Amino acid sequence: MSSSAFPIRSLSGIWLAAAWLACSMAASPALAQTAKPASATASVNTKAADAMVRTSAAVQATPEADLRISYEAMSVGSDGVQRSSIYTNRVYRRKGQLWIERELPAALRQSQEHGHEHEHGPHAGHAHDEARAAPLSVRRTDDGKVAVEVVLAKLRRVISVDQAHHGNVGYGGSFENVYWIVPPTALQSMERVGKPQAGVQRYKAAAGEQTTVVDWDITNQFARRVERGDAHGTERIVVTATRLPGPLAQPWKRIEGYDRGDYSDLLD
Repeated sequence: MSSSAFPIRSLSGIWLAAAWLACSMAASPALAQTAKPASATASVNTKAADAMVRTSAAVQATPEADLRISYEAMSVGSDGVQRSSIYTNRVYRRKGQLWIERELPAALRQSQEHGHEHEHGPHAGHAHDEARAAPLSVRRTDDGKVAVEVVLAKLRRVISVDQAHHGNVGYGGSFENVYWIVPPTALQSMERVGKPQAGVQRYKAAAGEQTTVVDWDITNQFARRVERGDAHGTERIVVTATRLPGPLAQPWKRIEGYDRGDYSDLLD
């Protein structure tokens, strides 16, 4: 779970470009005046249904894994200020299920253990501060529906989050982007670079001045490393993922017996 959805959305920019363009065209007033034939609408619906079925099959076929995923982003603004952010999540991936938990830096953990409160500025929805950086439980059903819950350990509560507020709790809105880091369907439109090395296949794609390189773990089905940057060095995003050692964890066991609520409970 990220405090900002920026890294995930930025990394997915290349393979979401076509979808974004399609949405922009669909929203065009000129195009909206022309009604689509029923056959064309049926064809679009059929393709969407087929894609959903393929995604569900891919989700079920993907090996379960516990991952440590680090995100690094750097950008230089037009004001000449260089901004950077680094954070790490632990992602526990099961069949159609994710548990996403922020790995807090040692200094912050020690500060919190001493009773220090770290306040944040106001944000969309005025949700209570305890929802920020809290663990997320995300589930996807075979019909493509996604349920997001935020876990408030101190309050012993699990809060169901409706789609309109997903961004407020750090969920970027794409189950596929978290489940695989890079969706396998995105690799199909990228250039395969050389032959697999030590079980990893490299892929590359360019869009304008942006270049994205993906190192894909063939057996475990996740991107071990994703790097995106521009030709001028003003933007760079790197995501690295490694498998956690030991038997698969069951973090959801912690919330057994927690009270339940919905996101409206957190609004001022």
